[in-house]
Amino acid sequence: MKHRANGIDIFRIFAAIMVVAIHTFPFQSIAPFLDEVITLTVFRVAVPFFFMITGYFLLGRLSLNFSYNNSQRVKKYLYKIGMIYLYSILLYFPLSLLNGTISLKMNILLKVLIFDGSFYHLWYFPAIIIGTILVSLLLRSVGFKLTVAFSICLYLVGLGGDSWYGIVSQIPLLNKLYSFIFSWTDYTRSGLFFAPIFLCLGILVYRKNKKLTALKGLNLLFYVFIIGMIIESIFLHRFTNIKHDSMYLLLPLGIFILFLMLLKWQPKLKVKESADLTLLVYIIHPLVIVIVHSISNYIPILKNSLLNFLLVVVCSFILAQFLLNLKRKRRVSKQKILFERASKEISASAIHHNINEVRKIIPENTNIMGVVKANAYGCGMVEVAHELEKNGISFFCVATIEEAIALRKSGNQGEILILGYTHPDRIHDIKKYDLTQSIVSEEHGKMLNLKKIPIRCHLQVDTGMHRLGVTPNVTIIQQMYRLSNLKIEGIYSHLGSSDSLELESIVRTNAQIFLFNNILSDLKQMGISYGYTHIQSSYGILNYPELNFDFVRVGILCYGFLSDYNIPTKITIDLQPIVKVKASLITKRVVDAGEYVGYGLGAKVEKRTRIGVVSIGYADGIPRTLSNAKLTLEFKGQPIKQIGNICMDMMIVDLTEVEDISVNDELIVLPNISKIADEEQTITNELLSRLGSRLGVGLS
Repeated sequence: MKHRANGIDIFRIFAAIMVVAIHTFPFQSIAPFLDEVITLTVFRVAVPFFFMITGYFLLGRLSLNFSYNNSQRVKKYLYKIGMIYLYSILLYFPLSLLNGTISLKMNILLKVLIFDGSFYHLWYFPAIIIGTILVSLLLRSVGFKLTVAFSICLYLVGLGGDSWYGIVSQIPLLNKLYSFIFSWTDYTRSGLFFAPIFLCLGILVYRKNKKLTALKGLNLLFYVFIIGMIIESIFLHRFTNIKHDSMYLLLPLGIFILFLMLLKWQPKLKVKESADLTLLVYIIHPLVIVIVHSISNYIPILKNSLLNFLLVVVCSFILAQFLLNLKRKRRVSKQKILFERASKEISASAIHHNINEVRKIIPENTNIMGVVKANAYGCGMVEVAHELEKNGISFFCVATIEEAIALRKSGNQGEILILGYTHPDRIHDIKKYDLTQSIVSEEHGKMLNLKKIPIRCHLQVDTGMHRLGVTPNVTIIQQMYRLSNLKIEGIYSHLGSSDSLELESIVRTNAQIFLFNNILSDLKQMGISYGYTHIQSSYGILNYPELNFDFVRVGILCYGFLSDYNIPTKITIDLQPIVKVKASLITKRVVDAGEYVGYGLGAKVEKRTRIGVVSIGYADGIPRTLSNAKLTLEFKGQPIKQIGNICMDMMIVDLTEVEDISVNDELIVLPNISKIADEEQTITNELLSRLGSRLGVGLS
């Protein structure tokens, strides 16, 4: 992911102020000439700057990879902007009626909604929508270079209908062209002519970031272009008939250099949520202009253009920040509602700690695959994968194609390897969602290849576990690599006994490793580029740390547990459990001595007892075998015994010794997962993966 410079976020604020200036003419009462050379010239970099942001952060990725994820980001962005435009139209509808912008005539209505905007500043939204769609389609159909060339041509056409109109319109043929254009739109500052070039410049910076930002003399070059643009503006305003003054010949070069400068600028000051703040300022500032103008009729000093401008800026930012705070409070309120019944609290710091502990063990050149199958061992696949991405992990393993699609739809940008079998009829989904499929047998590989749809794969080899994998015969493996529709990018195996240090287990594991290495050596001699290699899962890391393959597959270690704490490992690792299961106390009551509690006759209280009901049960993954005092919950460090049979959705606890607990207080339900797994004669993997999907997931 490209680095997002603080300079970009800070300049958003300045750009928003520039937009307000363009709509208020701050120098009108002092020196109108300054509005011509500053407000209507220099400040014209503001809107192209916002277009370049979209090109850089949104379309840059798409230009390099038309993956499902990148395409979805564009679709979501377009939907978001479309909804913002709709709400903005509704907000300004009364003013649009008053100034005559809105008309029920179909041709005028289409012109307003598609190009001009229903209020003067709203043209930006259809422009960014049309520009993004146009550039996306061009990138897919003709590639980046031709898209840039086409965008330059469109900008030149737009330039002729904007600041250079007085000169260009003297040519009869061109005059007819612009007459036709202006029958559809009042301006050429649109998504068709104006936006594409700046979107492309943003994409160019994304693609060539390091080379471009390394250029020297950017500051001087920027000043040269700004001075040139001012000279161009003065000439056009003085000696020609300008249609509008939003487009200049030197504007693309000027904003391009400015954007590079901003990427290099690393101020310590950080502006939180600057994108949302400036968007709100852009939307609401005309409303503030109207209000301030109305007030100025009663306070004459506000008619001073500079004071008027400053008041509009201050009020717009205050109102925008107020709306942003409301949005934030609403989001927090929704999160609190989500976790009222029962939840899994995931510790981001514990994930970070565990991954760093694994990195201390593995070779420096070995990377980590995050195993997030089975809903991340019950902890929450989307949330855990997101935190792993923050920790530099970009490769993920799942068990099924359904898990892979869900992870991809959540916005995950990494590589996703499906470890299990996927029916060949699902090959369209493998391709659509940019997934990597394991070839689990020779037949599987051949059936996938017969579909004639190119997909990315890893070849799984059965080196001795005898569960999945192709036969460990180099001739057969060579045939797999030659299947024309399968792009095999890696080869791996799975160790069946790496969790044990008993002699027989070590012999079996070493035999698997030896066979795997021999296969790699033979493939290399045959000239086959076999791709990434990986064979170790969590216990393979702890017991065979000397192995040096491209990846290790980290599962249970990521979640802060060993599978079985009674089994010793060669390497000792310091782990922090990442998950706490919490549930609310939903009611309290007192039962008399001799009463039965819950289902059946297994729990009969011997004395007057205060009990409570906790909102979690076996449908949430709490084993029913823990019923009748085998499970101890925890509240503020104090143990609380569960009594009676655990129900599907609830359990009963003994509150006799707990004085300060109230309804809606949260209890930790599984305070010691490893101990419970041991008592239940299972492994932590199983206990974790039982945790139900209806448990909310919260990060801490």
